[in-house]
Parts: sequence; structure tokens; C-alpha cells
Amino acid sequence: MKKLFLFFFFSLLFFACKKDKTIYFDESEPHSLNPDVFWALVSDPYVAYRQVPDWNSEVTGSCRKNDILEVKGRTITSSGIWYSFDNGYLPDSALQIFSNRYKAITARGRNN
Repeated sequence: MKKLFLFFFFSLLFFACKKDKTIYFDESEPHSLNPDVFWALVSDPYVAYRQVPDWNSEVTGSCRKNDILEVKGRTITSSGIWYSFDNGYLPDSALQIFSNRYKAITARGRNN
């Protein structure tokens, strides 16, 4: 019985130690884990950036579903909540907001 216990113990130890437990961080985005920076995952298939936070505003660009964007600011207007980005404003109805970039990447993987 003791030999059987030792066999299972060392087998478990061997297989448990073999795993690679290294965590790799993508350093291309320096603000990925900054607690003061939020990240948006675009949830609509196609969304147009607006020059100002209003539906009747001029379109300044576009983005697609699963794009991950760094949030620059937030504005609350009579037409809803809008988030500011480098290319303009997007409505909150087209986005999912996350506290760090890695959470947004994980959610993007679940949406595919």
C-alpha cells in the first residue's frame, strides 16, 4: 500500500511540475493595466465615430466589432452616454467597457 501511495504521489508531482506557469504580458500598450485608464470593446458590427457627442454630428471615422480602444473620456448628454476616443465619440450602446485591456481581450475571445 505504501508503494502504491508513493507511486501516485510522485506521478502527481511529476505531472504538476511539468506545466509552464509563465505569464506573458503584451507590452505594446503601456496603459494596459493602468487603473486610471478604461478600455472599450466594440460590440456592434459597424460603428461611426462622431465629431461631437450627438447622433446628428458629422462622422469622422468608423470602427468594427471586436476592436479594442483606449477610452479618453466620458460625456453624458440628453441623447445618452458617449465615450471619447482618438478618432471621435462613440455611444455606450455600441460598447462594452473594461477596467483593463486584458479583460477586454478575454471578452473579445468569448464573443468570437
